[in-house]
Amino acid sequence: MSENNKPSILITGAPGGLGSQLIYELVKHGYRPIAQVRDNSSTEYIDSLGLEKRVADLRQQAQLDDLVRGIDIVIHAAAYVSFRRDRLTQFTGINTFGAINMYLAARKAGVKRFVHISTVGAIGAVKRVNGNSRSHPAMLATEEHEFNLRSVHIPYILSKRAAEEELWKLAAQSGPELLMVNPSIMIAPSSSGDDRAKAIHRFDHLILPGMHNWMNLVDIRDVAPAIVAAAERGRPGNRYILSGDNITQRDLILHVSALLKITPHVWSIPRWMIDLAGAGAGVYHSLRTKLGSGHKIEFYPDIVKLLDYDWAYSSRKARSELGFKPRALYQSLKDLLTNDFRGTYLKP
Repeated sequence: MSENNKPSILITGAPGGLGSQLIYELVKHGYRPIAQVRDNSSTEYIDSLGLEKRVADLRQQAQLDDLVRGIDIVIHAAAYVSFRRDRLTQFTGINTFGAINMYLAARKAGVKRFVHISTVGAIGAVKRVNGNSRSHPAMLATEEHEFNLRSVHIPYILSKRAAEEELWKLAAQSGPELLMVNPSIMIAPSSSGDDRAKAIHRFDHLILPGMHNWMNLVDIRDVAPAIVAAAERGRPGNRYILSGDNITQRDLILHVSALLKITPHVWSIPRWMIDLAGAGAGVYHSLRTKLGSGHKIEFYPDIVKLLDYDWAYSSRKARSELGFKPRALYQSLKDLLTNDFRGTYLKP
């Protein structure tokens, strides 16, 4: 227990966007969370609150004993978030082995509860039929959805799924109570402070693909309180989807354009053209790799496969058990695009 008789909570990945928002939320609730940082982390916000910092690389098991000493609850927010195909070492090292290492250290230290922040991608997605959406909103993925993305070789998704599977196995043996939290795509302000200008630049210069796949977005200001609630009163051995409104990609573009008061350049690209572009990108990356030319790989055939699914989810369980109350998507977008995203660590 901490000095104020609150459980001692460690946040991994504390300097990140979600980690910082969790710190903001915990401090509001009277906690004094401990922040896991790395040697080169930017810690201005953590320092401004006078919080304890503990330096550790989660990929180094030997550094974790001191990290978890005296901790009651671990909220594991550290992750390498990207849909790149390269940097496989970072994906497995941070997303998978980092989570496993943390749980093993928490078990050894007698930590009571371990909240693992995963992603809805690790649950799976709703397979489209003949390229079309199933009936909506009847077909929403829930916590019981059977994972169906093993053939989609996206390192981020697979490394997060592998972490989940290994953590459930470890928790079944012994150790801290394990809870899984799966947020969807989070809407959050950037550190630049001018998200409106960034959006206008993108929408005014790019041709945007008008796809009809469903996707889900949720406000980071709603995600953080729900994670705190999971740490306080979530049921051990359970997972909770934290999702907001489901919307098609095309409708999202139109919503944003209306808020920006600009006409978007939307083009309904035939699927065969996208498949051809993905295949061409795959050949190009293979040639670059054989030539020993390291480069960033963000578009490749498996990214195109994401169009075979609808990324639509239900948060009914989190609403019922955690008091999760996601605000309307339109309100979140309005706050973001008017640079008035208040209630975050960047703009309290």
